[in-house]
Amino acid sequence: MNTNQKLLLILSSVIALLATTSTSLTFNKSSSPQIRVAVLPKDLPAIQECRRTAYAGKTNLLAAARSFCNADQIQRDGYICIIATERDGTVIGTADLNTKQCIVNNVYVREEARKRGIGRLLMEAVEEAVEKPATLKLTVYSSNTPAYSLYQKLGFTSPGIYGGLSALSAATSFNFLLEMEKKLV
Repeated sequence: MNTNQKLLLILSSVIALLATTSTSLTFNKSSSPQIRVAVLPKDLPAIQECRRTAYAGKTNLLAAARSFCNADQIQRDGYICIIATERDGTVIGTADLNTKQCIVNNVYVREEARKRGIGRLLMEAVEEAVEKPATLKLTVYSSNTPAYSLYQKLGFTSPGIYGGLSALSAATSFNFLLEMEKKLV
């Protein structure tokens, strides 16, 4: 076997290997999003495009849904938006922080980008942005199991009556809007 034949054999083996692992290679390329504070108004169109994916194909949105999609809240004083972006600049997740009241909301990750730890990264960045000591607060529907579970893993608890509602929701089909909080030192 001459050198060219050996190189051809090696090259075809590499191509075959890449063909069988291309899905995981693509996933690994995009598995490390950049997390940063959004720069407004520059990032606003990309944030709005990301959020609109939550209601793709739906019409007649309620005012709250339209406000979420338009990112109305982060355009006001006292708010910042933490974003997760792919290498190409596509926004794949957002989290809004009211810096005056220390409330986080509108935590959203595009469906196709979920299960990669992006929600955790967004929440960790929110915590870094908060002036400490503080109590960071949020609300979550008890039926939103992935979000509720994430917040618990991050150390958020349901104070007072909300703890009881959380337990009741776990034992029944009721869906409650729960308040959660975490003390930051």
